[in-house]
Amino acid sequence: MKRFALTFILLVLSATLLLAHNGTKDPFVIKRMELMMSMAENTKVLGQMMKKKIEFDAESATKALWEIGELSMATPAAFKVNASDPKSEAKSIIWDEFNYFTDLAIQLGDSAAGTTIKSYKDLRPALMQIGAGCKSCHSKYRE
Repeated sequence: MKRFALTFILLVLSATLLLAHNGTKDPFVIKRMELMMSMAENTKVLGQMMKKKIEFDAESATKALWEIGELSMATPAAFKVNASDPKSEAKSIIWDEFNYFTDLAIQLGDSAAGTTIKSYKDLRPALMQIGAGCKSCHSKYRE
């Protein structure tokens, strides 16, 4: 059941981000969407390894995890400007609670940085941890 839930989250995130880019005009919103798309792409690498759709490679997994951490740390700066676009899925509460939003992004970055993937068995806990971090932010701050 957990595998299904994780797969579903990854698919929805990827599909939503792909559709959201179409027709977006505001450059700040585009930058935010690109950041989130990069985060989803790196998470997808880990998910595909876990589902054995691509071969496990500790170096690639570690790189994907590192990228997720870096992108998480860059998230507050990408949202610093309260830009809007009809295609944006960011709720306005982000800017009302920007300090908490920033804390969540930093927690995800720290979590990714503190996670090690040396073997296939490390993928599931890493993905569950990353997924929980993404969900904590998306459930509150994303349409």
